[in-house]
Amino acid sequence: MNKKALWLLPIIYIAFIALGLPDALLGSAWNLVRMDLSTSLQTLGAMTFCIYLFSILATFNAPRLLRVLQTKWIAFASIAFTGIALILISRVGAFYQMLFFALPLGIGAGAIDVSLNHYLASHYKASHMNYLHSFYGIGVTAGPSIMAYTLSQNAWRTGYVIVGSILLIIAMIVLASFPLWQKEHKEQRETHHAPVSMKSILSVPGVVASILIFLFYVHVESLVGAWIASYFFLERGLNYAQAALMTTTFYLALTVGRLFSGLISHRIAPKALVFIGAALIIVAAFLLLIPFDSAWIGIAAVFLLGFGSAPVYPNMMFLNSLHFERRQMSKIMSLQMAVGYMGFGVLTPLAGLFFGRVSIAWYPFFLVVVGGILLSLILRYLTVTKTKQPSEVTS
Repeated sequence: MNKKALWLLPIIYIAFIALGLPDALLGSAWNLVRMDLSTSLQTLGAMTFCIYLFSILATFNAPRLLRVLQTKWIAFASIAFTGIALILISRVGAFYQMLFFALPLGIGAGAIDVSLNHYLASHYKASHMNYLHSFYGIGVTAGPSIMAYTLSQNAWRTGYVIVGSILLIIAMIVLASFPLWQKEHKEQRETHHAPVSMKSILSVPGVVASILIFLFYVHVESLVGAWIASYFFLERGLNYAQAALMTTTFYLALTVGRLFSGLISHRIAPKALVFIGAALIIVAAFLLLIPFDSAWIGIAAVFLLGFGSAPVYPNMMFLNSLHFERRQMSKIMSLQMAVGYMGFGVLTPLAGLFFGRVSIAWYPFFLVVVGGILLSLILRYLTVTKTKQPSEVTS
């Protein structure tokens, strides 16, 4: 690895913090936000749907965007616009006003996600991919932690201002790092992100299974990020701040798990890490079904849920470089993320609608069922894919 690539790596990691910071803000603050804005429990699903509808559009069209713009410009603009949107959300006076900011939040998240994942998968090793997503975990842990502090003062709007300001600082750091990024010439971009027909992509062994894995994994992660605080508040009797800390616990475990995955990725293959992670998700979901009075037991179950979730996404992302041709990668990754965002934007809001109409007491059962589907898809994917020889793997 040359010096520029080495110095750029922490900048990319910091940029991925920006992807995670906004993700769990609304879920952790929702119990107070919905009262302040006089809206119902299930309207959180409407905001989630709008954000991820635009994320889907951004990720699906990512290959076109990557043909036109270099990765560094996509990262800078996306982080800056997301930061501005968060600060403006702090000024809303009604729920419908919040929906206007779904556009920059969704498009910004989708653009950051695809561009940085593709750049890292193309230029770095598997351990770096795990570390990258651990920095997402840092962001998504810090976000609800900041919000939990401001919630203790009944000031959710202040949490949005703080996080938005942090994102603007990160955007300036990315802008200052432009000389470190590898030059992506127009011809190179057009070759690596050349148009590929949907039919030919979906016919590649393992592609459909991998896309569905992203759908259900992202659904698991968003079920926890959006609803774990509400579940512990409504069903387990915790207060606002304590319930918000359950969200923090999940994302802290996600971060720790991804750091650990990076450390052991030299000894355990990415395929094995993905399988182990999915198995731990199911174990944690069953633990939440057990009646318990101690908050510490709940924290342990939620921590295991985050630790199990940790290796799935980054190692599935890295496996793209082992299983598929480079000219196919950006299209496959954009499909994986676009369909994956439906886990956030469609499946999780539908679950929220069920919780609002029936009862959130069913929450652990949802986790068990979705975890089981995820594990079965992973087993299918591992049986139909063939790992490329070392000489074929992108450096």
